[in-house]
Amino acid sequence: MRFFKKTWLIIALLLAFFACRKSTIATWDVDVVFPILKSELNIKNFFGDTIFKTDNNGLLHLAATRTITAIKLDSLISLPDTTIVTNFTIPAISYTLNAGQFIENVFLQPSELTFSVGNGAQLKTVAIRTGKLKVTYSNGLTEPLRLIYTVPNAVKSGQLFTIDDVIPPGNNSLVKEYSMNGFVFNLKTGNLYNTVIQTYSIQNAGAQPVIIPFGAGVTAEISYADIVPEYAEGFFGQNDIEIKADTTKLDIIKSFTATNFMLADANLEFRILNEFGCEFSGNLSDIKSINGNSIIALSTNQLSNLNINRATRSGSQIYPSVRTTSLLANNSNIVPFLSNLPDKLTYKGNITVNPLGNLSGYNDFAYYNTGIKVLADIDIPLKYNANSFKLVSTTKIDFGNVTQLDNVNYGQFIISALNGYPFSAKLQAFILDKNGIILDSLFVNGLNTIAGGSVNNLNEVIASSSTKINVPLTQEKIQHLKSAEQVRIETVFIMPPNPPEIKILENYLIDLNLVAELNYTAKRK
Repeated sequence: MRFFKKTWLIIALLLAFFACRKSTIATWDVDVVFPILKSELNIKNFFGDTIFKTDNNGLLHLAATRTITAIKLDSLISLPDTTIVTNFTIPAISYTLNAGQFIENVFLQPSELTFSVGNGAQLKTVAIRTGKLKVTYSNGLTEPLRLIYTVPNAVKSGQLFTIDDVIPPGNNSLVKEYSMNGFVFNLKTGNLYNTVIQTYSIQNAGAQPVIIPFGAGVTAEISYADIVPEYAEGFFGQNDIEIKADTTKLDIIKSFTATNFMLADANLEFRILNEFGCEFSGNLSDIKSINGNSIIALSTNQLSNLNINRATRSGSQIYPSVRTTSLLANNSNIVPFLSNLPDKLTYKGNITVNPLGNLSGYNDFAYYNTGIKVLADIDIPLKYNANSFKLVSTTKIDFGNVTQLDNVNYGQFIISALNGYPFSAKLQAFILDKNGIILDSLFVNGLNTIAGGSVNNLNEVIASSSTKINVPLTQEKIQHLKSAEQVRIETVFIMPPNPPEIKILENYLIDLNLVAELNYTAKRK
């Protein structure tokens, strides 16, 4: 289809050239003939060369890789929003705090904060990519108090996470948020995991001594929120992650249909890349090939009970493990599945984290933006049975402002083709208005077919065939072109009788020449 799109662009440029001529007075009609395009094409020009490869026999294969699904770090492990309320009060006795004096440490002992991670996960290290700590302070005294809150387990660039604020007297007298970005938390405290230590210091920040009555002091509501890990290490627990039913687009061959199409062979290789430092087991199911209303379910037992090894690392370099499962004609219905020419796949599945438990000894690891990726490597040898293919594409055009079109009286475009493919090609281009309504067609039905190459009894091309097609350009077509906004190009490839299967070889080519013959009214002062 790229060839025809390119042709429309060249025609537009030529008409624009005539439009740039100065307006004149004297007129006469001239016949002009000029070449538009000469090109040697193969099938890659119609579909894009990046999806083709060639085997040792010269047979073209359609080859493509598509990502089916991906599971990221946030699906594996997360630190939930956690809020604690801490009262910094004097128990049992009243206490006088002079100006600038700190409350004695005996009254403010370090405390533990444990994150409820879930699924039995026991984390020892988490680096924070983004996150915040929100604190709402209340001061029940008459003087401002300075609070120094430190998390010795949280370090960034060698500095501990520390809050140092002066809290005015009053209820909810100060509300602040603090960035946790870039801090690394050591969550192993003694024999505890998922836990940090918090220390506190309180100082009289006022100019006068203050008496702290029994039960009075500072209250701080501390909330860890929206924490996104950059890195996590520990034991990630044992849990099931559901891969919910979903659909992925393939977009291998667009706007392509076929009748009575069946491949001779095909294979699809599922590659599961695990970038996490933990083991998994899992399965994929309910995989369907969808092409419009045509749906074919995949039948195979190859995608059940998949065991996936952990990734390894050297420093910060991750080496994913790869689990490959090949679906072939002898272990699945992959040939009819891909013969459906799917434009999308549906699927679902599930995975189990650490099915055998804590094999790593608390050394599971995961990094942000890594995960488990399920890739589909599709390989389709272009050897098949079919009656015909149809390719359709729509291109925008704008000849409305090309006033010199009015000076074209009549003419034609001549397509000369030397076809080395085993199929013939019937061409048509429909001129459409802005609503997609057909205004006209360019090719003359019955005179718009490029003959296929001559084939032997194996449907292999033994000689190219020559065809010439005339595309008339009448005044009516010119007016339709001026009012059109789109052109829909339809190409029907008609196969020779089969079996045997038709093969598309890399050395098959089609030579195309496009020439314009126009009668044009020229003007001169």
